[in-house]
Amino acid sequence: MEYGLAHRIWENIRQIGIDEIQVFIGHKYLTMVYQIDKGVRRLLWRGPDRRVKTLLQFFREFGPERSRLLQYVSSDMWAPYLKVIKKKAPNALNILDRFHIMKKFNEAVMR
Repeated sequence: MEYGLAHRIWENIRQIGIDEIQVFIGHKYLTMVYQIDKGVRRLLWRGPDRRVKTLLQFFREFGPERSRLLQYVSSDMWAPYLKVIKKKAPNALNILDRFHIMKKFNEAVMR
């Protein structure tokens, strides 16, 4: 993974997915950013924790010009991610993942 991240090509990325994975028992996470363009699925970046400053670090490395060219960002409904995406990828349509949409829908129906 380290080799791939060190030699990644940042060009022609129009769609990304952002999520976190739990890496240890408890609340220890890694933030993962993937390219999800048609025909290209790959890990672009990973950072420690699940925080605003973690995702901001990705966008700093990715750069403002490439961020402006993003068309779609897929993410969950975690408010800090949504805030950063809105600020750093203002031209992209933020698509929320099905799992979280259905979870909220089911919660609303069960009330």
